Amino acid sequence: MPCWINLNEKFKNKKIIKIDPGAAFGTGSHPSTYLCLEKMENILFSDKKILDIGSGSGILSVAARLLGAKEVCAVDNDYLAINSTKSNFQLNFGNLNNLNSYLGSFDEVFLKNQFKQFDLVLCNILAEVIKGMIPNISKCLRNNGEVIFSGILNSQKDEILKILIQNDLKLLDVSTRKDWACISAKKTSDPT
Repeated sequence: MPCWINLNEKFKNKKIIKIDPGAAFGTGSHPSTYLCLEKMENILFSDKKILDIGSGSGILSVAARLLGAKEVCAVDNDYLAINSTKSNFQLNFGNLNNLNSYLGSFDEVFLKNQFKQFDLVLCNILAEVIKGMIPNISKCLRNNGEVIFSGILNSQKDEILKILIQNDLKLLDVSTRKDWACISAKKTSDPT
């Protein structure tokens, strides 16, 4: 929510994400972001290493840290988005501890930094872009690590599901809101 809004009393026991809605995408109101946040609420984050691909405003990175993530790596190919991720992290935590940010395309950053052993990958970008990233996303997850894909139109869902299976990712859940779908999957070593 915008950082200048005062909170209603009924939200006092909720975790609040402060977001300064600058130039980057992601205030939390878009159905794909909403679906992603909703899934995140049901995941245990403590001591986990998280990768946020296409971090935008940083809303998912901030949420992961608020929920107890040990380390958050944010990747975006837009320097305005990386700046926005950092400033919103600073706004919520007063520092940039536990945040590593990377500017560039996911595939470049993945290869250059030899990403591996992530517990959870968050990926809220367009399905067309997601499709090409799935093989490398699978490679950077630890065994039994999970991924949440959002930003997928319902009409694109089946195509994504097929690619997941080809990359040792087992479907856990699909949720939808308006025309959008959010898919969660788990990395498996045993062929299913």
